[in-house]
Amino acid sequence: MKTGLILLLSTATVVVGQTCNLPSTYSWTDSGQLATPKSGWAALKDFSHVPYNGQHLVYASSHDTSTSYGSMAFSTFTNWSQMSSATQTAMNGGTVAPTIFYHAPKSIWVLAYQWGSTAFSYKTSSDPTNANGWSSGQALFNGTISGSAPIDQTLIADSTNMYLFFAGDNGNIYRASMPIGNFPGNFGTSYTTIMSGARNDLFEAVQVYTLKGLNKYLMLIESIGSNGRYFRSYTATSLSGSWTADKTSESAPFAGKANSGATWTNDISHGDLIRSSNDQTFTVDPCSLQLLYQGRAPSSDGTTYDLLPYRPGLLTLKGATTTTGSNSTTTTTTTSAAEVDGE
Repeated sequence: MKTGLILLLSTATVVVGQTCNLPSTYSWTDSGQLATPKSGWAALKDFSHVPYNGQHLVYASSHDTSTSYGSMAFSTFTNWSQMSSATQTAMNGGTVAPTIFYHAPKSIWVLAYQWGSTAFSYKTSSDPTNANGWSSGQALFNGTISGSAPIDQTLIADSTNMYLFFAGDNGNIYRASMPIGNFPGNFGTSYTTIMSGARNDLFEAVQVYTLKGLNKYLMLIESIGSNGRYFRSYTATSLSGSWTADKTSESAPFAGKANSGATWTNDISHGDLIRSSNDQTFTVDPCSLQLLYQGRAPSSDGTTYDLLPYRPGLLTLKGATTTTGSNSTTTTTTTSAAEVDGE
């Protein structure tokens, strides 16, 4: 007996070119589990996504069935229903918790990660589809934080500076910066603590995005709740400025058990919003928000954290729009999933 995944799509045509504000409340539809780890791996997690030549390109952390983390890439695919059959390629050198993007000012692809020779490191490439074609690792950040270790970096740029944001599993969010002309390069050891709170509220997996058409930025932070992992959200008008709470409760989160529509997982954990461009601005369109996340079966509660069977899933904001033609129309898409048995 085998289990398959059917994606059910309903559509309605609307006008293209609109600018959307962030919703007052978030409600999502869920794809269900999109892929399983290849033989020898217990988990796929920490997803980073970019559009590439009209297809999806996804990098992720992997964990074997013993004690070792690694990293991997999926072969490119066009539709999310194809993720389950995309080739999973292990990377020769682990780039755990990856962040991938195209750095347009230098015309180079960048893959940032943790647990290299420094707190955060990066590699570069001219072909991001070749999982083992990246350069040797270079220092991205050498700093330390009191009582913990830097974790879960992300990068984003405005017109003048490149910014590094990261967490510490300790209730703090941190930021470093450098002139954009100096990147790729090392942020050094200096940083600013930009947010402090309860450990479980500001835990890890920070992501920062440019909101298309709004002159505003969106920050997501993974939190630990009583019913599983969920995402809080914050907004700012400057990457160097302060952040204002958007959705910060487990009962009404940016994304979590309370509003995800997911039935196969309680956790809505470390992932990436689907970007509308692949460059250093990390731009997302509020009209078409989708979140690639890691989830797991609730029956795995009690398993050692590193061996928790995380898998990819996709949330689509209800009422979200996706482009169907160049400067023509957009399509309101509702995604649901059904599990079917076959011989």
